[in-house]
Amino acid sequence: MPLDYPVIFKDWDASDNANIQQAVATAIADAESLWAPEKFDGVFPTTGFGIKRLQPADIGKLSTAWPTAPYNTATAATTSTMYTWYFSITNALAWTSVINNAILSDSCYVIITGFFNYDSNPDVEALQITADGIVYPVIDIQEMYGWDFATAYFSHPIVIRPEKMITLSIRTTAPGLKHFGLLGFTIGKRSYLIGPL
Repeated sequence: MPLDYPVIFKDWDASDNANIQQAVATAIADAESLWAPEKFDGVFPTTGFGIKRLQPADIGKLSTAWPTAPYNTATAATTSTMYTWYFSITNALAWTSVINNAILSDSCYVIITGFFNYDSNPDVEALQITADGIVYPVIDIQEMYGWDFATAYFSHPIVIRPEKMITLSIRTTAPGLKHFGLLGFTIGKRSYLIGPL
């Protein structure tokens, strides 16, 4: 029986795979309508559009969450780059919008399937996503810190359409730089997928 409430899973199992496949199929069908006459052309599209793993630049390209030039070189002054999912938190025990009203490109869809925290002492307690006008419930993520890897998958993937807005808010127990990010896929036009981000 499919779950009709959100949970997080340690492993990506058959039911997660079915939900993710459905989310990807729905986004592809929507993209074929939106970007007609272009068609889905797989992982390495030679025409039309394709799919790749989600990268920070896919969400932050038009955002102020990172420096203005995607895939810039990290410096001491700006450790937060488009290469990685690093967020600087200044207020502990408070909600902080680490991605604040970022607008997706007109050439991509984003499918969020989960999240990770690679800090040596992870302290992100919870997250909340607002995407495409929908405010999703707060997700307490502390249980994943007892797992072998601090990676978890949503029971219900989140699909964000082109030119729609996303906000990611997190709550931590201490200030500092957090290596916390989102897992998922990007469906994009060929020009977007092969272009320098």
